[in-house]
Amino acid sequence: MNSVNLAIREFRFDQKSFWRDPQTVFFTVGLPLLYLFIFATIFGSQTSLMPGQKGAIKMTAFYVAGIIVIGVISAAFMNLASTLVLERESGNLKRVRSTPLPTGVFIAGYVATALLMAVLLAALVMVLGRIAYGVPIPGATMPAFAVTVLVGAASFSCLAFAFTVAVKQQRAALAMISAVTLVLFFISGNFFPVDKAPAALTTIANLFPVRHFNTAMWTAFNPHTTGMGFQWTDIGVIALWGLAGLLIAIRFFRWKPTGEK
Repeated sequence: MNSVNLAIREFRFDQKSFWRDPQTVFFTVGLPLLYLFIFATIFGSQTSLMPGQKGAIKMTAFYVAGIIVIGVISAAFMNLASTLVLERESGNLKRVRSTPLPTGVFIAGYVATALLMAVLLAALVMVLGRIAYGVPIPGATMPAFAVTVLVGAASFSCLAFAFTVAVKQQRAALAMISAVTLVLFFISGNFFPVDKAPAALTTIANLFPVRHFNTAMWTAFNPHTTGMGFQWTDIGVIALWGLAGLLIAIRFFRWKPTGEK
């Protein structure tokens, strides 16, 4: 059996494992949709000026764009990182690496699952935003939207592998992942506009990829955007973070449980 067929089989197995775990499905798929319902319902009728954006944006469009970012990060980073730590600390990664299954095929199955879930979540939030809140689906900016989602999903998948290096114990994985992502979501403007945030906080947010992911996504959903809406600087920052995560993962990713040599 060639590597492609093995990767497809691994992908199918990972998909079945994902959908058979109700808690994982809720936190990966259900929670972003719950965020959309809460924030768009409460604040959706308002409009706001966004940094770097043309004109005032209706808050429903703001939240659809921001929740898409949360959904992609939830699938490509949060769920993938926690799964990898669980598999490592339970000894599964070590056992898999001792089998004839190529390492690249094993990793490809996980990454493909994360990418597929990220794309499906982005599409689901976009469609629900249109049906429930009347947020227009991007037209001329659709290519920019698609490229931003794919680059974001791939980059955060690489960052998930890198982040597992910092997590030493399985019981700490969810807390550490949630703490990092929630802080970045708040300071990057996923839940509330941060145009009046202190300059120091804005500077910190601009160092990380979440804020740039938001900016590129807001541009795609901004009705005042002219042209195709590609935010190449922001997309480039996201890609550079992904590349850094990939390099860290290649050098430091651990297959054995913590403390085992």
